[in-house]
Amino acid sequence: MPINIEEIIENAFEHAFSRALEQTLQAKAEQLFKQAFANGSPLAKKLEAKMEEGFQRFIEEGIRWEKKKVGFKK
Repeated sequence: MPINIEEIIENAFEHAFSRALEQTLQAKAEQLFKQAFANGSPLAKKLEAKMEEGFQRFIEEGIRWEKKKVGFKK
């Protein structure tokens, strides 16, 4: 069976392009999310409130001083 070098090269370029595009899009998306989560933004405030709720829940329900299963109550 003959090897088609042109096809191999084309596939390599397609894969390289796809990886580079994915990395670029991820970097751009990360920048957008960092801006969205910047201090003082509405999304950052909402996230902080959710984190506080989760922290309080963990403190109240997740820590057991007795021999019981650790974790959140369902």
